Amino acid sequence: MEPVVDSWPQPRVHQPPSALTGLSVVGWSHQVTPLAVLERVALTRRDRPALLAALADAGGADVVVLSTCSRTELYAGPAGPGSDALLAALAEHLQVGAAELAATSERRTGLAVVEHLFRVTSGLESRVVGEAEIRAQVRGAVREAQLAGLAVPALAPLFAAAVRCAMRVDDVTALSRQARSLGRRAVDVGLARVGRVDDPVVLVVGAGRMARTAVERLKELGSRPQVAARSEVEASRLVGSGAVCPLPALAAGVANADLLICATSAAHDVVTLDHVRTAMRTRSRPLTVVDLSVPRNVDVAISAVPGVDLIDVEGLHDDLASDQELAGKLAAGSAVVQSEAGLFADAVCARAAGPVIDSVREAVEQLCLRELTRVAAGHVEPEVLTRAAHSIAGKLLHRPTLTARAAAATGDAHMLRVLGDLFCARGPGDGSVASLR
Repeated sequence: MEPVVDSWPQPRVHQPPSALTGLSVVGWSHQVTPLAVLERVALTRRDRPALLAALADAGGADVVVLSTCSRTELYAGPAGPGSDALLAALAEHLQVGAAELAATSERRTGLAVVEHLFRVTSGLESRVVGEAEIRAQVRGAVREAQLAGLAVPALAPLFAAAVRCAMRVDDVTALSRQARSLGRRAVDVGLARVGRVDDPVVLVVGAGRMARTAVERLKELGSRPQVAARSEVEASRLVGSGAVCPLPALAAGVANADLLICATSAAHDVVTLDHVRTAMRTRSRPLTVVDLSVPRNVDVAISAVPGVDLIDVEGLHDDLASDQELAGKLAAGSAVVQSEAGLFADAVCARAAGPVIDSVREAVEQLCLRELTRVAAGHVEPEVLTRAAHSIAGKLLHRPTLTARAAAATGDAHMLRVLGDLFCARGPGDGSVASLR
C-alpha cells in the first residue's frame, strides 16, 4: 500500500503564548481601597491625556485607563506594558513612589481581567449596584486611549464585549429601569438626613453629568434646586437663570440651603471651611452636605462645625445585607457575566488556535480526499468526493479541535506541538496565536 503519510508536509508548529495571558490590569477600587488612597490615584479628565501620552511614548500600544469616582484601573493587552510598567508610569505621573502604589493595588491577569471588566461595566462592582453611568465611562476610556494614539488592538474588542455584556446583564436584571445612580442616591440619602423640613432648600454645586443626574432626581421629587458652577451658562441650562447661585456668592448660597450636594471635579476644595463657617454664623438650622467628588471637593474639616452633617461617597453604598431583592439581582447579573466572559474567552481561544486547527484540518482533508479519489476515481464526481472529505475530516477532528482551543487558552505549547506532529500539520507562518482581534 502506498505510504501516503510520507507525502504530508513536515510539522512547523511554533510555540505560541496563551491567548489570554497577555491581558493584565492594575487598579484601585472602593471595595478594597480607603477613600484617602483612592482620591490620591484618581485621574480627572484633564489628567488622563498626559498619562496616556506618556504610556504611548513608552511603547504602550495597547493600554486603556479607566478612572471614576470609585476606581482607577490601568488595562494592558498583549502589546502593552506589564503591571510593573503601568505602576511605574502612574507613579511618575502622580509623583509618588511606585512601591507605595503597589502596596495598595490589585492585579489581575488573563481570564480574571475579562471577568472583572465585564462586572465593572455591568455596574456589579459599583457603589450603587447596576448604575448606568459606568457604561458610558468605559466607552469614554477607550475613546480617550485611541485619541492618544494608542491602537488598543486587543483591548478595543474586549471593552466592546464588556459593553455588550452590560446590556445583557441589564436585560436579565432590569436594574436600569430603576434609574440607579450615585447622583440619585446622593439626593435620596441627603434628603433623608435633612429630615422633616417643609420644602427644603437644595443647592447643587457643579454642572457635569453627576450634577445633572442629581438635579433631575430633585425635579422628580418636586424640588426646585439652585445650582452653582464655574459656568453660569451651564448652570442656567440645568435650572434656569433665576436659580443660579454665582460661585463667588457660594457662602450666601450655603447659608440659605438645607442640603448641599457637591458634584465637581476640581483639584482643590470647592466648598471650604470658610464658606461653611460663614454660612452657619447666620443661621440656626442644621446643614447636610453630600460630597460626590473623588478627590473630595468639600473640606473634611466642616464636619467639626456644629450643625453640619457631612456625607462622602463612602456613605452612599448599597446595603446588600438588608435588600434581598437587590442581592438576588446581583447574583443573576454575576451569572450572566461568568457566562459571557467564558464565551468571550472561548471565541478568543478559537481564533488563537485557528492557525493550528486550520493546518491540521487541511492535512486531514487532503489525506481523506486522496484516499477517496484513489478508491472511487471514475465512479464518483470530484465535487462529491471533496464534500465527503470535508465531512469526514470535520467528524474526525471535533475532539482535537476542542483540545487545540483549550491548549491555546492555557498557553500549552507542548499540546499544540503534539497535535501538529500527530497529524504532520504545517503550523502558522509566524507562529503567533496571541491576537485578541
